[in-house]
Amino acid sequence: MMVLALEASTSSAKAIVYDLQAGVVDVATAHYSQATAAPGQQHANALHEELLQLGKKVAQGKEIASIALCSSWHSVMLLDSAFEPVTPIYTWEHNEAAELSKIMRQDKVLTETLYRRTGCIPNTTYPRQTLLALKKQGLELERYLIASQGAYSFYRMTGEFAETINVQSGSGLLNLDLLTYDDFVLNMLGIKKTQLGQLVTYKDTAPLNHASAKKLGVKSGIPVVAAHSDGACNQVGSFCASPNMMTLSVGTSGAIRLTQDRPLFSDNLETWSYYGVDSYICGAAINGATNCIEWFKNVFLLNQMNYEELEGNQPISLKELPIFLPFLFGERCPGWKDNRLAGFTHINANHGISEFYLAIQMGILFSLLSCYQPLVKICGKPKEIVVSGGILHSKRWTQMLADIFEHDMLCVENIHASAIGASVLAMHAAGVYPDIRTFSKEYETAKLVRSDTSKLRAYQTLYDKYIQSYQAS
Repeated sequence: MMVLALEASTSSAKAIVYDLQAGVVDVATAHYSQATAAPGQQHANALHEELLQLGKKVAQGKEIASIALCSSWHSVMLLDSAFEPVTPIYTWEHNEAAELSKIMRQDKVLTETLYRRTGCIPNTTYPRQTLLALKKQGLELERYLIASQGAYSFYRMTGEFAETINVQSGSGLLNLDLLTYDDFVLNMLGIKKTQLGQLVTYKDTAPLNHASAKKLGVKSGIPVVAAHSDGACNQVGSFCASPNMMTLSVGTSGAIRLTQDRPLFSDNLETWSYYGVDSYICGAAINGATNCIEWFKNVFLLNQMNYEELEGNQPISLKELPIFLPFLFGERCPGWKDNRLAGFTHINANHGISEFYLAIQMGILFSLLSCYQPLVKICGKPKEIVVSGGILHSKRWTQMLADIFEHDMLCVENIHASAIGASVLAMHAAGVYPDIRTFSKEYETAKLVRSDTSKLRAYQTLYDKYIQSYQAS
């Protein structure tokens, strides 16, 4: 039995056909060609059409039993009563709410209230903050429907306006205890629940309409699972839907996540708490990861060196490396400082391209470590850490991760973890996977990267310098 997963991420789309026995049957990935409107903005119709085109590429002519959607966790757009876009899709990269969020965080009582009710601190990452910024600009929010990117695609494919509890838990609009829209936040925004999609889970599906079936080249009427977030799908696809298993992804951005049976909060508001596919997820995320490396490669090296050349084979001394603060796109966890700036410190005349490149890799991991430490304090140390993302393309960087975290890393060659997680939800919809938490395909073939403690003192010295530079920024 084959299912189709359609994933719309921040910068690209992915379509995957998955079979329970054979695994990945076909996959296609493409960067958006027409969907990017501006930094942090997307054209909704163009994105949706590109997603369907990619789906057709892999699904046409195959017997697809069901479909599941996967989207980025933090996006929002306004629609008119006919469900036509009034604004672009605003993604987590959209930073117009940065100054407003900074002002809100100065109100400690309000900040604590929002964090405890929704799991989302005032930060430009969250759709709640984008909506507040739009309201401040004079937009009358009460006149519009409000949707995530995934909900828009689900409506176009089924005619039903539905949001998953999972995606909305990362919006700042959901009450984590009640798992419904939060009245305090809705009053703050001046909107009503009727302007938002009906809250559903992966167990609720809607039939694929004829128009979308024709565009995909599949049968109409098959069940479609409403959009779940890439992070939550990654938990399923990385075999970490049970406690004590942490996912650590280092892709365009970076994130660490632990499944929990209830929301947990950091005393210093350094982490977040959302609802996953069928349980809570506590975690932390950073904005700057491989996007910082791409920036260095494009701006400093003018794309004249490839990654193999950058990685090199010559050992580099850790003794006097520069320190890099990876905040080119502001900060999420642990400090939530939207306008924090990136930079190099501790530079000397002996530093060259290799040292700066290694410092960027190290700075990204130090940023993640500063998130990992408070998360472990409230959730406990994980039994295993499953790594995914672009970091796996670099043997040196992956080893550095294990060394800096002082923890062995389980590296599964599963570059499609989020899409595979969505495929598991589609298989459940097709009636062949009753318990998604038991998914463990390919787990036994994972590669273990062991932590090397011989470099621990050197990394600790560098991390101390990183923290000093961070606190001074």
